[in-house]
Amino acid sequence: MSDWKLPWTGACLCGQVRVQVVQAPVFAAACHCRACQKLTGGAYSLSLMLPSEGLTVEGETEIGGLHNPVPEHHFCPSCKTWLFTRGIAGGQFVNLRPSLLDDGAWVVPYADTWTTERLPGAQSGAKVGYPEFPPPEDYAELMGAYARQGARPD
Repeated sequence: MSDWKLPWTGACLCGQVRVQVVQAPVFAAACHCRACQKLTGGAYSLSLMLPSEGLTVEGETEIGGLHNPVPEHHFCPSCKTWLFTRGIAGGQFVNLRPSLLDDGAWVVPYADTWTTERLPGAQSGAKVGYPEFPPPEDYAELMGAYARQGARPD
């Protein structure tokens, strides 16, 4: 997909951990669950789902958040910025926080997840919503729709 204009670069708040996106995202979502609200300190967690090999990381990270082996929430050890989550779909994907990107202003989620826990008034601009996570059988269709209709950088 040449319209993605890759690679993209980004960093945590302090700049100690740098990231580079070298493969196009397959999906974008806003998770409204209480855990994501607490991890971000905001109304939801915005994620770009990438193939695992589509993200390179320069600098050390530490596991934080729920400290689960799957998924692994990676944080900067210095500024504590939540960077990305590994272990998605058996390790096939990584969820990057697009606010790390040097230019992430174009990111709009395609789906809202965990809408049962959405805070009043929190709107993400997503085209579809799910009361929890989408069922596994929906992901192929969602990824296809995102490939056709998802937001792109200018």
